[in-house]
Amino acid sequence: MREMKCPVCGGEVPRTVLRSKTIQCPTCEEWLRVRGLSPLLIIPLAACGYWLAFVAAERVGLRGNALLMVTVLLGPFAGLPVASVLGLLLAWVFRIPPRLQRDPGPRSSDGGILHIDSPPGPRNGPS
Repeated sequence: MREMKCPVCGGEVPRTVLRSKTIQCPTCEEWLRVRGLSPLLIIPLAACGYWLAFVAAERVGLRGNALLMVTVLLGPFAGLPVASVLGLLLAWVFRIPPRLQRDPGPRSSDGGILHIDSPPGPRNGPS
């Protein structure tokens, strides 16, 4: 089984810590997370999904606008089985571990509501 490597120090990170969203490297104690899918992988998966939706809708007997609507609406969902099979193939058959990256931590765009005060008004002097 291949081991996961910390991108900061190169130390080994056990797979058992992958159950949480962010993990801490046991060697350098840097916060890490699993890297998301690359757009180079998402685009072919989406193309496969739309192709599968088109072929399935055509086999059912849809033609014209109905075929177009079903293909456009179900295309993204049809790509999920392809992505699942590819993920299982990479993870279980080839034992390729997920890639890790540094966790940037909380940002200003964390979904919280910003509070903006009104600008200060002119001060009134003593009367």
